[in-house]
Amino acid sequence: MKSSYKVPLLLIFSMLINYSRGQEIPVLQDTAARHETVEYTAKNGFDFFASEELLEITLRFDIREFLKTKNDPKYTDGNITVKISGTDSISESIKLKPRGIMRLSICYFPPIMLKFKGDKDTGGSSLGQGTLKLVTHCNRSAAYESYVFKEYLSYKLYNLVTPFSFKTRLVKINYVDVNKPENAFSAYGFLIENEDEMAERNHAVIVDSKNITQRNMTSDDMARVAIFNYMIGNTDWSVPYQHNVKVVKSLEAPSDKGIPVAYDFDYSGLVNTSYAAPAEGLPIKTVTERYYLGLCFENEELNPIIDEFQGKQEQILGTINDFEYLTKGEKKQVENYVNSFYKLYRNQNTLISDLNRTCKQLY
Repeated sequence: MKSSYKVPLLLIFSMLINYSRGQEIPVLQDTAARHETVEYTAKNGFDFFASEELLEITLRFDIREFLKTKNDPKYTDGNITVKISGTDSISESIKLKPRGIMRLSICYFPPIMLKFKGDKDTGGSSLGQGTLKLVTHCNRSAAYESYVFKEYLSYKLYNLVTPFSFKTRLVKINYVDVNKPENAFSAYGFLIENEDEMAERNHAVIVDSKNITQRNMTSDDMARVAIFNYMIGNTDWSVPYQHNVKVVKSLEAPSDKGIPVAYDFDYSGLVNTSYAAPAEGLPIKTVTERYYLGLCFENEELNPIIDEFQGKQEQILGTINDFEYLTKGEKKQVENYVNSFYKLYRNQNTLISDLNRTCKQLY
């Protein structure tokens, strides 16, 4: 089950970065960055996240070999073509490999890590250099296509809550098997901003620690993430295990505490995938049941964050209604689910009482 968390291997990359930049992190002493990704830069290249419009790309690679070796992921050669206008496109050689944890085992067609080669002479390429994550369709059915759209929408809602969140770009992907081009097919997916680029955009650096809890996070940012996950019905996250959470340290703020950044929302009640189940040990039967996993905060700490969500209600619901890739019925389902959260605002004491019922004193 996806909720069986494992502490990842820790490297020393962020310690070196923080030292070299003269930034001490007193609370996060045992810091080290683990990077499944390689720092991506769009300098002198195409910015995948400069627009909200649907982007069309074509991936050419040995799909049969890719699927055959997905349980032992290794980079393989491929080619990407990005349609940048009605008449222009950019094609480049890239490397790609299957990625993920649970989806790697669940999905017939797993998510992909795209590795852009760059140009050693100029320090860049027309599409940039480094790695980007691509969320794929998982399985070819209307239901799984809907999951892609709803998870993408979850990221967009999270962007409304805080800039400490990953940018995404919806893409239509044409998959071409280099050995059997006649079997080409198309599916939707979305690109996720590289973690280092997200941190740099926020004047921060990615950090890790073996001994980190929600107490080591800034209280307002921690409350913001915990309440957002509660709103979308997501219990598939953990700061101590850094499971579906990146921790960044601001290079500008005087605080020595971290800022959590959530990702991977396919196990949320809002997306409600057929394979999602609550984390083991939680007293809920389905992922659509909300369960707050955040810290216990004093009312004076919690109320301003709750007010933020209240103030964003119209914008959040408007973003759902304006999203053109869900059917009318699917939009209504998502809207009703988010509205069930906002109904608790009719009595703020009721909401706070519900959060306090399961909040963690030490976590």
